[in-house]
Amino acid sequence: MRKKEWKKELRQVFEPPAPMRKKEFIGGLERPGIGFCGFLMIQAGYIRKRVWIVSALAFFTSLAGAAVFSADMLWWVSAWMPLLALTIVAESGRSENYEMAEMEMATRFSLKSVLLARLGILGAENLLLLCLLLPVGLCNNLFGPIQAGLYMLTPFLLTAFLGLFILRRFRGREASYLCMGITLVISLMVIFLHGNMPRLYGEERLLWWAVAAAVFGFGTVKQYYQFINRMEDFIWNLS
Repeated sequence: MRKKEWKKELRQVFEPPAPMRKKEFIGGLERPGIGFCGFLMIQAGYIRKRVWIVSALAFFTSLAGAAVFSADMLWWVSAWMPLLALTIVAESGRSENYEMAEMEMATRFSLKSVLLARLGILGAENLLLLCLLLPVGLCNNLFGPIQAGLYMLTPFLLTAFLGLFILRRFRGREASYLCMGITLVISLMVIFLHGNMPRLYGEERLLWWAVAAAVFGFGTVKQYYQFINRMEDFIWNLS
């Protein structure tokens, strides 16, 4: 008997039979339900403690600085904003950094749902923190709430945009180091520009800041959408 015939015979002998009543069996398995709030609570528990520590540190140090010092606190608070944005970027790229993305894609909840849930949790937390820090940033300066809010929001959105841009093009530790470097540069840039280019923060430049915030905000949403789509391209399963 020729080699091809041997292979054919062996394939027929060892080929597993087609599953019978597969759909009925899977449909009969007990699947405990979970609500939307329960899902969010579970995902909140997976967010690293250092993220909450950074947020708490930003709030309490700014609060303590406003109470102890009579200096303009807006630039100190603005310098914290890139660090808060880094927490979102770091959590977004966490699965790839630990090479767990493919495994998480094969779990009950899609990786897209997990990422969106964590983004929503951290986004809501950072928005709340921004609202709480805005009165602190208004201490000892003549800016209005909208102007001060733009000065705080723009560095945050710039960091998030560049961080997600880096995550889409680099993987692993290299992406983490680049994101941390970009964050540090933007934080230092906030302090440097305020001290050396005060005209940049005049009321006549307010429209520029609004446009920059809108552009970086739109860019951040687009980068995150593309980042999730790229992650979904890696899906591997037998279904």
